[in-house]
Amino acid sequence: MNSNATTTHRTEAAERAVAIVTTAAPLATGVLAPLLDGGAAFTAAIAYGGAAGFMGANYMSRLPPGVLSSIPGGDIVRAHSSPLFISTLTTGMALGMGIAMGPEGADALMAGIGTLPAVPGIVSLGWWAAVALVPFKLRKVLGRTPTQQPAGEAAVPPGVPAPPLTEAGQILKRWADHISNPHSGAHRGQELTLRTLSPTRWTGTITAPAGSSVNVTAETVSSVYQVPATWITFRPGAHAGERHITVNLTPPPELDLTTLAGAWKKYVSRTGGIMAGTHLKDIQDDPATGGQVAVVVAGDDLDRLRHPDRLDLAGALRTNPLLVSYEPRQNPREAVIRKMDHNPLQKGAAFPGVHVLKANANGYIQIGLGVSGFPARIQIHDPHLGGQHILVAGVTGSGKGGTLQLISLAHHVNRSAIIYADPKGSSNPANEKMAAHSGCGLDDAIGALRIYYHGLQHRIEQSKWLGMKNFQASANMPWAPLVLDEASKLLGENAEYKKEATFIINAGATLGRSLGMPIAGANQLLQLAQWGGDAAIRDNMFYGGSLILLRSDSQQKHLIDLPENFAGCNPADIPAAWSGDRDMVYDPTTPLDDPERTFGLAFAASPGAHAEMMRMWTLEDATPYIDADNIAYPVDWPFWDDRHELAAYSVLPSDQDDEDGADGGPTVFFASVDVPKKPASADEKILAALEDVADPLGLEVIYQNKDQIGRLAGLEGSTLDNALSKLAKAERIHRQTKDGKEVRGMYGLGSTPELTTESPAATETNTGTDATETATDIDDLLEQAIELVVSTQFSSMSMLQRKLRIGFVKAGQLMDDMHARGVVGPADGSKGRDVLVKPDELDGFLADLRTGG
Repeated sequence: MNSNATTTHRTEAAERAVAIVTTAAPLATGVLAPLLDGGAAFTAAIAYGGAAGFMGANYMSRLPPGVLSSIPGGDIVRAHSSPLFISTLTTGMALGMGIAMGPEGADALMAGIGTLPAVPGIVSLGWWAAVALVPFKLRKVLGRTPTQQPAGEAAVPPGVPAPPLTEAGQILKRWADHISNPHSGAHRGQELTLRTLSPTRWTGTITAPAGSSVNVTAETVSSVYQVPATWITFRPGAHAGERHITVNLTPPPELDLTTLAGAWKKYVSRTGGIMAGTHLKDIQDDPATGGQVAVVVAGDDLDRLRHPDRLDLAGALRTNPLLVSYEPRQNPREAVIRKMDHNPLQKGAAFPGVHVLKANANGYIQIGLGVSGFPARIQIHDPHLGGQHILVAGVTGSGKGGTLQLISLAHHVNRSAIIYADPKGSSNPANEKMAAHSGCGLDDAIGALRIYYHGLQHRIEQSKWLGMKNFQASANMPWAPLVLDEASKLLGENAEYKKEATFIINAGATLGRSLGMPIAGANQLLQLAQWGGDAAIRDNMFYGGSLILLRSDSQQKHLIDLPENFAGCNPADIPAAWSGDRDMVYDPTTPLDDPERTFGLAFAASPGAHAEMMRMWTLEDATPYIDADNIAYPVDWPFWDDRHELAAYSVLPSDQDDEDGADGGPTVFFASVDVPKKPASADEKILAALEDVADPLGLEVIYQNKDQIGRLAGLEGSTLDNALSKLAKAERIHRQTKDGKEVRGMYGLGSTPELTTESPAATETNTGTDATETATDIDDLLEQAIELVVSTQFSSMSMLQRKLRIGFVKAGQLMDDMHARGVVGPADGSKGRDVLVKPDELDGFLADLRTGG
């Protein structure tokens, strides 16, 4: 039976004393043996016989290890078996000659060397050679000086008892006695430098003598320090003669299957495991989850990490999928793994206030809380790239509506003019309240998309006039996002308006970003077929914008290829509830557990950011956070007051042609240029260039410099000059006039207007009249404007421009005149002015106006 044994370790002084005794024993025996009487001689012979048998067995390694371990100095006897055996033989010869022959025999043995070459002289010479061999073998012990105390041990003055060794001293002493000892060590000369020491482990560096390599084994260290070999690890040092060692005094984490390191090594990174060849580094405790977090690193035989399926990873770690988080890093060889005791997201993430939805300088908002403790962020706009699309996917009950409400509120807080479309109808009343225009129900939703499309076309032309490279939002030209709920109702394979809706969303996905008109779309499924089946929508929204993946239908097939930063994130893996297990046997005395739903649990990230498990802010109703007095409107859209009329007509080119032929269709507020069927002449190129930059409403003349016209038309030199002169003579273009003088090199479309502040249409109205007639026309226009505004009870400059066919300047003058006469109230931002005169008061008011009242 194995048992613990107490081992008395030799000291340098004891070893030196034994060496001296071993060397002097034959000489002392030769001198003293003749003096022994009969009884003493017999006792000495008996004692020598026992000692000789012991030393002979020790020399031939026939003694059991337990015998040597149980006697004092056993380690010295084992270490110096050869000198002890030789000394025993020479001592026996001296004892035998002294007892048997007395002083004459001792003299013959010790002094007979002088009788050479006689036989006694030869025997004496051999005896002296054997006696001299013993100190030769023990020369290092006999000549050794006191060595330095182990690290951390103070030198002990002579005569003072040595204090107990410290733990570090004991480690170094065991190493010196059994491993590095130059005579009896298992790995002679391989010294240990202790680096760190803690209650659970110690580390050090092993250094071999010059010219040799470190070959200390875990088994040797295990035997010396009485710890399992599996608790001992080695790492290469700076060269072959150096290795670093770690000796765990308690079971190391990689052997404890309850730890992340242990489960990873045992199940995940093993040969044939789901992430074979990987290892963990920077393992840390995670206070937020009660678990651990670490960096996963690809091994030397792997070029990159292959992202695991989340269910497979949870199974390998022997835990619940909701208690595992895996986040890829931009370095393809690294990822972050988090094994949790509890998921901090289960308790929810209370909405902290609208300050988290205020976009920072780069357009990022905080949409929720990540499992890591970091806020989950998405980007709604970029200062250099423009508006950012957002796609939300999740089944009913997953939190899709709440997520879209947060996105809408973020746009509202950041002063965006929201166009809201909800084909299902009133999914979230709060979204309607904060929208500049909302369309609920199938027909109204496609109408909202049509309004969005007209705004998109206007801003395309507007960007040409202003020369905008990057969209810059302002109070009069705000962000104008389209918030689309239940997208498949309009874009799905069997949707009534699929063709037109796909046409609009394609345009928005492709062009809306740079025009300040991003799309925030939500749908139950991710498949491209549910989003119109259009590759442009996929490329620009799925891969070019922020992605929020809530729980999806586990039965859906053919998921889209997720962006690389979502690798390993399958939304179908999010369970419907935090706990769905029940007891195997029903106990009527135990109340049934009601599963808690994973509402708002998702994976979310903007392009380039890490997608991690997160939970949306919990916000039941955004209404208390809506500033009803500051709903933003797209002030720059000239058709805004007629949006309801525009919403009734299809914007598909083919449908638009049909409607125009039938009843005139809606008024088109953006310019279009037909591509000529044959090579255009110089005249046509110039006219096309001026039409490209012309006011789409035809209200004002936009003038261009000759050089700019040449660049746009691709003309130069005499060709350009001749064509401009020809067109000016034909009155198809005209030179700009300021203060009664022509501005050299500046041209505009059409003939020279009488009033440069008016559109061509308004100029024609006033052409050929004198000042009195013009004033009369203005009075007539004022009367018409008053009649129009009072009868409709609606005041709008764009309405006056369209209905009276006048320019922007004159419409403003009329509106100011009506305000001065008490017809309308003061201007209120982008809203229409209040009409102060009732329809039944119109006749009396106009009569007073005509009589100068």
